[in-house]
Amino acid sequence: EYISKHPKSKQLYERALNCYASGVTHDARMARPFPIYAAKAHGSKKWDVDGNEYVDYVMGHGTLLFGYGDERVVEAIQDQIPKAMHMGACTELEIEWAELIQKLVPSARGGLVRATSCGGEAVQTAIR
Repeated sequence: EYISKHPKSKQLYERALNCYASGVTHDARMARPFPIYAAKAHGSKKWDVDGNEYVDYVMGHGTLLFGYGDERVVEAIQDQIPKAMHMGACTELEIEWAELIQKLVPSARGGLVRATSCGGEAVQTAIR
């Protein structure tokens, strides 16, 4: 039944096996006999390439707290794009972000906010 409901995902997985070790870019995406391939998402839902609808409990591994396509987030991104996306330099916006974190997390006050690329890096930095 799974295979019959997901023929396009099966085809994409077969292609991916020629590109990626085990056919996926992240072990968390692996499923047997093959993972689903998402095509679009909005709010708390996403749809796969075969048109099946899912409630997304993963939400971008926790990064999409407001869901997909939240109007506030989209507006903020659209406001930022003309200014620059990644300047590779310090910005006032990152200070505002850290000040907000300090407001929300009292133990982060006094210069204890650190931006990292992933959870593993955050744990390693905290240990150091």
